Amino acid sequence: MSSPRLAERPTLQTRPDQGNAEPRGSEPTALYRLYDANDVLLYVGISNDPDFRWKAHLYRDSRKWAPLATRRVDEWFETRSEAEAAEVAAIQAERPRFNGTHNFKQAWFSPAIWTPISGARKCDVITERIRLELTAGNWAAGMRVPSGSQIATETGASLSTTAKALRPFIRSGTLSVHGGRGVFVNPYTPDRP
Repeated sequence: MSSPRLAERPTLQTRPDQGNAEPRGSEPTALYRLYDANDVLLYVGISNDPDFRWKAHLYRDSRKWAPLATRRVDEWFETRSEAEAAEVAAIQAERPRFNGTHNFKQAWFSPAIWTPISGARKCDVITERIRLELTAGNWAAGMRVPSGSQIATETGASLSTTAKALRPFIRSGTLSVHGGRGVFVNPYTPDRP
């Protein structure tokens, strides 16, 4: 399998020499996009050395999808922070197939629904609020729902109470847990063809 064709770097925005003692973050950084043979966007990332990063994709965590890449396009930014902001925007707008981070819409709280809860039965109240968000379409298919700690903070409940309130939705398949990424609304469930 061939590695991606490398984009030409603009001569004015090349990476500084390794010996240069610039503080991290102030060096030129590339936003790179990897495409397959059909021009489907596979991955978006950033690196101050995209050639090295490409080799890391081939030999580490990305072995399942990296061999599919046939083309790489680099866009250089003057600082890492500029490249990071462009990376988040590109992932959210372009939806590459294999990016996990930033590749989703965040479901937010409806202020009218999420107020502090007092008294007993907090779990039942949180469960009903989650149901309201889902049925109203505020938490739509593919969205990452607020974390258990965010829900706990908004409602004044404990983290274990929040986890218990989420459990029926996870068991039914309405929500799914993606380790290290969060809880998401499943795109397909028995009641959502």
